[in-house]
Amino acid sequence: MKTAMIHCRMHGRNEDVIIYEDQYITHVGNEADLHDEISDCDEIIDLRGMFVSPGFVDSHMHLLELGFYLSSVQLDGCTSVEDIQQACRKGLNTLDEGDWLLGRGYNEDRFIDGSKPDKAALDAISTDVPIALTRACGHVMTVNSKVLEIAGITEDFEMEGGRIIYETGRVEENAINLIHGLQKEPDVEKLQSFILKGQEYVNACGITTVGSDDFISVTHDYRGPLDAYEKLSYQGRLTVRVNQQCEFADDQAFASFLDDGYTFDVGNDFFRIGPLKLILDGSLGARTAAMNHSYQDDSTTKGTMCMDKQDMERDVMLANRFNMPTIAHCIGDRAVDEWLDVLQDHICPGNPLHHGIVHCQILREDQIRKIIDLNLSCYYQSIFVDYDASIVSERVGSQLAETSYPFHTLYEGTLCSNGSDAPVEMPDVMKGLECAVTRKSLSFPGKAMNPKECLSVEEAMATYTINGARQLFMEDRIGAIKEGYYADFAVLDQNPYEVETDQLHTVRVMMTVMDGRMVYTR
Repeated sequence: MKTAMIHCRMHGRNEDVIIYEDQYITHVGNEADLHDEISDCDEIIDLRGMFVSPGFVDSHMHLLELGFYLSSVQLDGCTSVEDIQQACRKGLNTLDEGDWLLGRGYNEDRFIDGSKPDKAALDAISTDVPIALTRACGHVMTVNSKVLEIAGITEDFEMEGGRIIYETGRVEENAINLIHGLQKEPDVEKLQSFILKGQEYVNACGITTVGSDDFISVTHDYRGPLDAYEKLSYQGRLTVRVNQQCEFADDQAFASFLDDGYTFDVGNDFFRIGPLKLILDGSLGARTAAMNHSYQDDSTTKGTMCMDKQDMERDVMLANRFNMPTIAHCIGDRAVDEWLDVLQDHICPGNPLHHGIVHCQILREDQIRKIIDLNLSCYYQSIFVDYDASIVSERVGSQLAETSYPFHTLYEGTLCSNGSDAPVEMPDVMKGLECAVTRKSLSFPGKAMNPKECLSVEEAMATYTINGARQLFMEDRIGAIKEGYYADFAVLDQNPYEVETDQLHTVRVMMTVMDGRMVYTR
């Protein structure tokens, strides 16, 4: 099928027509010059001056978990424990016999009454149904007595990189996997339904490609999500290109994955194996990000390291043997130190495989210089500014806050792409653009981060388009509007280069085209 988009606007270009046939862009030019080609099209879409961007790339998120979140009890709007209880009681009515009540999205820093969810609050909902609620960051969970009973926990429990506090029902970091392992794993059909729901949401945000960490976000075994994605890919049911950031429960699972013939770049342009993904520490909001010094607002903790350096080194060496890059979630400066120590000994000059860091949050100046010297790939989430601007100075101190989230410095020095870490934050590209450009919180008026690290609109758009494509080794076919590239577009009602920067969040996605298919219309 041959389609023409006419009367459109593109940044820095005089052309107003895009023609694509099947999945590829065939012509980009002016209406007068392309009159014959337009006349030959099966469909003509008059955009009436709307702006066309390359399809957005969210370079780090959890697509499967986003769909799972949208199918569970959503707690992101709760501003008190009472709100959580009300949402959960409604959720109880939807459960089948033997089901757990699962929810996600609460953030006690947003609670207006200073309350915090705990075991007692969840027991007030039910002591018969297992209840497990995950904080917005995904690094802390609160459970009720029934879950602790099923887990056999009768007192405080610690394990490498995680713990369970019996009195409050708080579960941290690696101990969350223990709780997940007690739950019935969804079958492949259910996993497919989560992926389909997640991709519907991201398409509505103008996103056509994602780097997605899914293997153990909802299940304990990577094979279920892998099977679900491969089937959807072969069936032609994916409306977003997925580059899988491969996280495993243990080294044995990673070895089995490699033994089965999977490694970096295996797959197709709908579903492809990407880098190995490691989790080194927790989150800033939960005070589990691993710091070299105690938190400014809690002197009892320095956070949690979820892996030791020896394990990191072993995984990187194994991945390198199979020509597979490794990226690591590291938020606290201690986690960054340890990751940099490992990478400097195990990457080739120039970093051709794009080994990298996910989040790039709490950084010192010396760490920033080292990241740039090593040419590490940086996967940051500018949308985190919305919440983190309200806590970063109190958490880590004003001096360290001044060098944290260094988006512009990193952008100028190495390869940087943007994303949402959904469902930690929802994948709202326009909101992410505004946070990158203004460094101001939308939710907490008056809260901002060091303005010297603001990106220009052009730079911020690049982190969501061509840089995302480069990050995923797809810059020869996505991330730009060029003849021969895939017909992946986001159609916007306003030109983001002309909107006031503090109004970027008001720009609406009107259409999303992926692989030449209209996958979303407002």
